[in-house]
Amino acid sequence: MSLLRSPGRRVVLRTAGLLTAVSLVAGGPAAGRVVSARPPAGLQRAADRLVTDGVPGVIIMTRRGRHVSDVVAGLADKAAGQPMRPQDRVHIGSITKTFVAAVVLQLAAEGRLSLNDSVRRWLPGVITGHGYHPARITVRELLQQTSGLRDYLSNPEFQDPRVLARTWRPRQLVDIAVRLGPPVHGWLYANTNYILLGMIIQKVTGHSPVTEIRRRILVPLRLHGTSFPLTSTKIPAPYAHGYYGPVDATRLVNPSVAWTAGAMISTVGDVARFYRALLTGRLLPPAQLRELLATIPVHDTGELFAEHYGLGIYRVRLPCGTAWGHDGGWPGGFKTFAYTSPDGARQAVMVYNDFKMSISRRDGGTGTAAFQRDVRKATEIAFCGRG
Repeated sequence: MSLLRSPGRRVVLRTAGLLTAVSLVAGGPAAGRVVSARPPAGLQRAADRLVTDGVPGVIIMTRRGRHVSDVVAGLADKAAGQPMRPQDRVHIGSITKTFVAAVVLQLAAEGRLSLNDSVRRWLPGVITGHGYHPARITVRELLQQTSGLRDYLSNPEFQDPRVLARTWRPRQLVDIAVRLGPPVHGWLYANTNYILLGMIIQKVTGHSPVTEIRRRILVPLRLHGTSFPLTSTKIPAPYAHGYYGPVDATRLVNPSVAWTAGAMISTVGDVARFYRALLTGRLLPPAQLRELLATIPVHDTGELFAEHYGLGIYRVRLPCGTAWGHDGGWPGGFKTFAYTSPDGARQAVMVYNDFKMSISRRDGGTGTAAFQRDVRKATEIAFCGRG
């Protein structure tokens, strides 16, 4: 799923026609010395296949116990002919949501908020009218995507690249979502939920959610390749360029349009370290970890595997077992998938740098069913050691 997931699922930044106008290894039970290993058989071929399909470049990180390897294919910068590198930074889109959920659950563990608190308690007056009852919308429902709020990115104005380049305030994004119509019943993936969670983190702590994520997660886990820009379109070096079809879209999207729904930048290694720490209990006490992983089945077409959604994280079934994680799409040119086994012993993190390939041809993109099968195959080899 993503910001900033792909179309067909939700608009994060995934609207048909989007941008076309601009033609440590974490500790825990499984911790130990990392051993550089040979990639699973067939993984390099699978990565090369994705480049043949049309993406400029691919990075895939894989873990089996203490054995970690990286596979790269294609280009990070088409104009310069720069190859992809495992350490290249990229926008990770909706993977940001899991970081935000972890901070909210830490605050719950500290007794500073409750998952049953209402939005009205922390953000009085922020949601008004249009059939919404903020006294009945809980923090848990925001985390789980069951609040009924619509996704601000489904407003057609976000199809205009000039709008994506604008600096936005969180309250503006919420106001747009509320005006889209009355609440929706059941599960609906909406970036609006995570904008509100960012506002709640700020209200509870008195600090920016960027500060809290850095203090609580990035510094303790030594995620030196991870950052959270507010308005800057620059990516710290070394980085991969992001593309939307033939367009270098790396600096076309202002991260304020995503904020706590999907603005973070990271590397495949840092993303893997974060999820391993989270699932092996380094970031949350047992009670809050159980809350994080309490899922509901969702109908979320368009991504790789059927999902059960928890609190900012989802569960999928791969050929060799259960995996937890999230995906993240960024209209400035990236798509990332991250999967970790419950014990942290197996991991696969993959990124490719053409967001338009995440969108089906039917919806105005260049992605095909065959390409999605190839992405799924590469993911299964990376996580399971076989397709």
